Amino acid sequence: MWPSLRAGDVAEVEPLAEAPRPGEVVLARFESSLVLHRVRWCDGSVCALRGDNGGVEDPPLPLFRILGRARRVRRGGALLEMERWDVGPRLVGRWRATLKRQVAAWLGRTGRA
Repeated sequence: MWPSLRAGDVAEVEPLAEAPRPGEVVLARFESSLVLHRVRWCDGSVCALRGDNGGVEDPPLPLFRILGRARRVRRGGALLEMERWDVGPRLVGRWRATLKRQVAAWLGRTGRA
């Protein structure tokens, strides 16, 4: 989720009371991992997510796999509210992700960059 979340950040996640809205950052359980990704769309039973620097959307997940939404982040001893940490993908972040994908392709690596 860089640039919104950085190495060493600790996210505070609250349980869902309703389906997440597009743009919110949620904690989701995939088969082998937990991820914090941004909601692209949600129809009330299935949601599509994508990391801010991901090249493609994650496969749609059933709503029961969305564990909660990120509200606050502890960064370097400070507790940051959403408007201070959730900056979303910026130009530098998009450039970084594109560069990573191009280098991975050049090296013959597949999968997520």
